[in-house]
Amino acid sequence: MFSVPTLVEPQDLRKRIDDQLDKLESTHSFARAVFYGQNGQIPYAGKEEQQLADACKRLVQNVIVCWNCLYLNQYLLQAPATERQALADAIAASSPVSWQHINLHGEFDFSDEALKDSLRFDVEALFAFQWEPPTDPLV
Repeated sequence: MFSVPTLVEPQDLRKRIDDQLDKLESTHSFARAVFYGQNGQIPYAGKEEQQLADACKRLVQNVIVCWNCLYLNQYLLQAPATERQALADAIAASSPVSWQHINLHGEFDFSDEALKDSLRFDVEALFAFQWEPPTDPLV
């Protein structure tokens, strides 16, 4: 009788599925956190207003994810070479869909005075960065 070889052990497959489900639930929680008003309901009667509200919610979500990616890349770029691989592995195992560090309910000040000490991303350095795997000192 012909049998198909198993490529992934059932326990490994179950873990991978659970990890993906956790990421999906995190994404849904993120959407609820960004769209906190009116108990997550869009109170507009017209389709155009509903689409605009949804587009604004997605824009805010994308801005947060973009900022998280830039921050993590900057952090990786500034890490010592000996720690980069472990840090890259930790970042790869996580998700940029995180918002606990974002003030979603407060006042925002974008004046020059408020921004003078803000984090600056060197996007050109991020694009120019060449990954060099750490050399093994035992070899």
